[in-house]
Amino acid sequence: MSTPDSISEAHPNPTNSLDTSSALPADLVRALGWLRGHLSEPIQLELLAQVSGVRPRTLEAHFRMFLGTTPLGWVRRMRLARARQELLRAGPKDTVTDVALGSGFSQLGRFAAQYRNAFGELPSTTIQRVRSSSENDADMDMDEAMLLTLSALPFAFAVAPKQCSAALEELGRPQELAPTYGLPKAVAAWCWGQRAAHRFSSTPDLDRERSCQLADEAYHLAPHDALTVTLSSGALVLAHRLEEADRRLERALVLDPWLAYGWIRRGWMSAYFGDSEAAIRELSIALHLMPFEPLRHISFIGMGCAHFAAGRYDRAALWVKSGVEACPGSFWAQRIAVAAAALTGARGEARRMGRQLMRKDPDLTVAEARHAWPFTPAFMSRLGDGLEIAGLPLA
Repeated sequence: MSTPDSISEAHPNPTNSLDTSSALPADLVRALGWLRGHLSEPIQLELLAQVSGVRPRTLEAHFRMFLGTTPLGWVRRMRLARARQELLRAGPKDTVTDVALGSGFSQLGRFAAQYRNAFGELPSTTIQRVRSSSENDADMDMDEAMLLTLSALPFAFAVAPKQCSAALEELGRPQELAPTYGLPKAVAAWCWGQRAAHRFSSTPDLDRERSCQLADEAYHLAPHDALTVTLSSGALVLAHRLEEADRRLERALVLDPWLAYGWIRRGWMSAYFGDSEAAIRELSIALHLMPFEPLRHISFIGMGCAHFAAGRYDRAALWVKSGVEACPGSFWAQRIAVAAAALTGARGEARRMGRQLMRKDPDLTVAEARHAWPFTPAFMSRLGDGLEIAGLPLA
């Protein structure tokens, strides 16, 4: 399968004027595509630069700028991730040695040490746990719980009130069937957190408390499952527990560097911390990995938040508008576009957009909006100022 040279080619956008300079550079995309097919082979920087079409120094600079590592560092990380996936799928005749050699590791002692440092356990422990659990694969309750949980994920990822409620309805049964299965608890935690943070219910304090409890339970049940850890991190973010959420998210991306949703949460986390440029880079990676729904609109809205934080209000409004158009139930994000329009000086347009938002969220006030989300104080202050200019009620 060919790899698109930019994020904009990967997903045609209804708003053609959106900025595409935040996409991964074409040389980096070519390098990543080639490396994915040659992970077990010795990697030479000169050859990789030829494949990429740029000088070695330029390629190294792009790896550091967009991925935070060197080409060889990225390869080591991917080899470990690939080895872990192979161990998690290991059959009765597979061995740790086979997996290590097949993933490009020739020194087994070094492989074991690096694996334990990355994942918190030896490779032999992983394969033993998988074989132990495989004896229960015929458990009908667990099988049904997994099916129901995965069916609820698109509703949870929509981040919209009706879909959020639908997900929670679906998730009650798998939690009953498999109390020690972490993923349904993590998805439910994320949904309860949405209810509290985005005004999807009238009981935000109770919903937030329930979200945090489920997030902690899920994390302790499945600390080695990247999706469970990522969702539990997201729930903590919505409760404004950013430092703890950030540590969990970093663990999730070590467990599975290919997880698109992990990169989405990484981008949002950077936006919350006020690092707009990192947020844009990380969300670009997410869009490269998953350039379609059910995750694209959340990436678009995250891009809008990052541009808003950087004071690029026109771009912020365009990204958020595209995200909300893709999933109208995510109208909560429209407050970013409203404030952005107001701060560009387009007061008439901002007031019109504000009236549309109030029809969907009639109880929203500027005072509440200033404290609802865990962005930096400067971000939230500008958001409130923009909403006030747009004519939203103060309190």
